[in-house]
Amino acid sequence: MRVLALPCALLCALFVAACGASLATRYEAGNRAVSDGEGALYFILISPRIQRALNDCIPAGTPGAAPVLVLVADVTRGGEMQDVDIEPDSPGTDCVVQRLRERPLPPPPVAAGAASFPIGLRIETK
Repeated sequence: MRVLALPCALLCALFVAACGASLATRYEAGNRAVSDGEGALYFILISPRIQRALNDCIPAGTPGAAPVLVLVADVTRGGEMQDVDIEPDSPGTDCVVQRLRERPLPPPPVAAGAASFPIGLRIETK
């Protein structure tokens, strides 16, 4: 029996293409979006909801909680959070995602022609 061996670079490229944008790429785009102008004002507007979800789901001293989380998401024009990812997956992260999806956020400053507004946050949990 013959086994087809793909070069590692090609295999990795196929994997990345199949999985979509990487967490790092999404974080960079989302972090730029919330760092200035209307995006920075939007971040101020949604920060209390994010903070409340973190406090409810990952209270101080939670065993096994990661000290730093990266949260990426796309917020639709109607405020629905889509493609939410929090890494690393640790105690409480599923709860945070659930809380953030419970009800829409305020409508974000979506760029003309875009379907959603990216968010990329680095969060210290301690």
